[in-house]
Amino acid sequence: MKGVQFDSEILYVQKLYYFLFLATFSTLTSAIALWRFGLNIGFLVLGVGLVISYIAMLRKKNFTPPKKKVTAQRMARAISTDASPLSIARFACQLYYYFHKPTQAISLLEKFLPSQDPLLCMTLGDILLKEGKARRALYVLRDNPYALIDPLLLTTQGHALKQIEKIPEAVRMYERGLHLAKKNGFPHSGAHWFTQKLLTLSYTASIHHTLADCYVILGNLPDAKRHYRAGNRLLFDLSLWRDQSTPISLAKKHTKSR
Repeated sequence: MKGVQFDSEILYVQKLYYFLFLATFSTLTSAIALWRFGLNIGFLVLGVGLVISYIAMLRKKNFTPPKKKVTAQRMARAISTDASPLSIARFACQLYYYFHKPTQAISLLEKFLPSQDPLLCMTLGDILLKEGKARRALYVLRDNPYALIDPLLLTTQGHALKQIEKIPEAVRMYERGLHLAKKNGFPHSGAHWFTQKLLTLSYTASIHHTLADCYVILGNLPDAKRHYRAGNRLLFDLSLWRDQSTPISLAKKHTKSR
């Protein structure tokens, strides 16, 4: 099966759960060691176990998705019992990421686009962006009535504007999205409350980092550093930390257009 390339925000949540899984075994092992050998040995085993768990998380770069047959069965059950926008968006994502069928995923989302659901619109815009259709994505996103009040729609518009090299406009979208996310939070994705909390941290960090990239392109290094640091503070995984690294190709093109 062809590998699934998850967004960094999703990958971060997967890595955290992987760490918690390993840390649970470390805790159980330390409890046994504490019972058998005393307090010092117990805490030593716990410390070593947590360090190993953390290093394993840092080194983990991808996760094996379920088999196609299993995914297809889950999709069929879900879509037959629930035709909500959330279910449709998930179905389209599975078509795109697991089955690598962008045309079908886009067609499905466009069919339900008149519902004006922000999640459906954002999912369609995100897939169009990944397919290199930034202008079409921007048109779809801006046509949604929630375009300027939904943090995820604002962020996706920022991605589209950044891709077509309209950096100042992208910055405004990211800044507004970040402000609304901090004020009202992100729309609920249907995930468990703990997963939703992790996703919120991950998406917020991602916006900070992308905003920092834009400021680097614009030559505003103080604001770039501020946003890199703000994003890093939200991430437990050091391998996902970012620092000042200019996207050279975009920077050159933007400089020429001044």
